[in-house]
Amino acid sequence: MKNYKKNLDLLTKNHVYSKEMEHDACGVGLIASTEGKKSRAVVEYGIEALKAVWHRGAVDADGKTGDGAGIHVEIPKDFFYRKNRSYGT
Repeated sequence: MKNYKKNLDLLTKNHVYSKEMEHDACGVGLIASTEGKKSRAVVEYGIEALKAVWHRGAVDADGKTGDGAGIHVEIPKDFFYRKNRSYGT
């Protein structure tokens, strides 16, 4: 409980957490490399985490439509520049 309160204070102080906004979402997951290395495995773990909470895994209450949930990945600008050049633009 001591760590929880310490982390809660830290998140609140840095404007990452607000009790008033707690009702806005059912949850957020974070998958990251602790070594700061990019890897396909991190993305695959993120997809698995999203699927683990299927009601947030792009399936709405009707079981057919999406609800906008997804993952966010960093893709370097250079990647897009190289791809655009390879298509002649």
